[in-house]
Amino acid sequence: MERRRWSMLLAAALMASIMTSCAGSGASGGNGGAAGGPQASGKEPAAEVPVNTGPKEITMYTAGGAIDEKVFNEMYGNAIRKKFPDVTLKYIPSGKGSTLQELLSAGTTIDIVFDSIGYAYNFRNFGLQYDMTPLIKAKNIDLGKFEPSTIEFQRRVGNGAIYSLPVWTATAALYYNKDIFDKFGVPYPKDNMKWDELYDLAKKLTRSEGGVQYVGYVTAAGSQANTNQLGLKYVDPKTGKAQIDSEDWRKFMQSIVQFFQFSGMQWTAQNSTVAAMRAMFEKDRTAAMYTNFSGGTPPDDMNWDAVSVPYYEQAPGVGPQSYPAYLSVTNLSQNKPLAFDIVAYLVSEEYQLENTKQGRATVLNNRDILKHYGEAMPKFKGKNIAAMFPQKRAELGTYSPEESIASSKFAAAFTDIITTKKDVVTALREANEAANKEIETLAAQKK
Repeated sequence: MERRRWSMLLAAALMASIMTSCAGSGASGGNGGAAGGPQASGKEPAAEVPVNTGPKEITMYTAGGAIDEKVFNEMYGNAIRKKFPDVTLKYIPSGKGSTLQELLSAGTTIDIVFDSIGYAYNFRNFGLQYDMTPLIKAKNIDLGKFEPSTIEFQRRVGNGAIYSLPVWTATAALYYNKDIFDKFGVPYPKDNMKWDELYDLAKKLTRSEGGVQYVGYVTAAGSQANTNQLGLKYVDPKTGKAQIDSEDWRKFMQSIVQFFQFSGMQWTAQNSTVAAMRAMFEKDRTAAMYTNFSGGTPPDDMNWDAVSVPYYEQAPGVGPQSYPAYLSVTNLSQNKPLAFDIVAYLVSEEYQLENTKQGRATVLNNRDILKHYGEAMPKFKGKNIAAMFPQKRAELGTYSPEESIASSKFAAAFTDIITTKKDVVTALREANEAANKEIETLAAQKK
């Protein structure tokens, strides 16, 4: 599962890097480039259903380089080849010599891209987006069958066009180590708690025992902010400026850092990283609870279970935003109908059921399929599976390059606060200033 998990913060950093390196040069590779292509208008005009002009060969690509050939085949390749035995399928992962820019410069034709939501702006940057609306209509695909926020996001970033369809989404839950709760005689957490209730519970579990410092709760603060339940946006859509130095964001930051201000634990730049805190829960087994907002579940040998992510008083019953992966037919493809047939199959109930059984949750708004989550994996037997999938999710963020810049500054501010370098007000004010400087630089590079 860890190899299949895409880090939200890494995606944001890479996305910002791509934007910086390519913003002034336009796309290469014969697709029309940035000037005069779909990037210029922001929306690919609806067209008639295209006709295949090439052989039955399909190339799929991902910027998520951790998805190697073996994992790709487990996720998509084997199922596609079985369903489409007459199609020659090629897979290219991002890596040295095979970044998207390098492939386009070499004239490589890519038919389908699959990536996490964090890379949503790659198509806008390289001019590869293709409005799949005519094919969606021709195939009678009901967009209402998907988890609503995943389609609303596409309509928003595409100005009404549908450049991508979601294929699976990450789980989001509060995981807990039963052994630590049992050790200290503390009752297990419950579904539908408030964050204040979790705070009280975490305090009971933050203690030193036998020379070991136990911590009640840890989290990936950046991921928690990116998928926040309050629908907070890093950037003001009207001004294009960062807005993390606001009362709402200060309250949100405080709601996270309060868990790291108990006595007995000294946080440093080393032990406050996402990897370090995850290790505290999964490897060291000194953290009693951990929220993961972008996928991944505890190891098989842990005595664990899950409850729903606590909610905020001002947003009762609202869970974290979805963190989906998307499939996109590119405008380079000479086999658009065939490529879309593959996409249509991968979002079908047939495939979604089998994929969900393997621990990749369906994006369909179908609780009956979700009931089968992880069914093929012994580690999920007897677990509170329903807790990993909120009944109601907050609206997805924008994931624009500007938002990614502000997101990284928010995560850095979190570290500054819990390592006692700065207070919340100072840290967010300075983070906001730093974000706006980078946003201004990015805007200048686009001109």
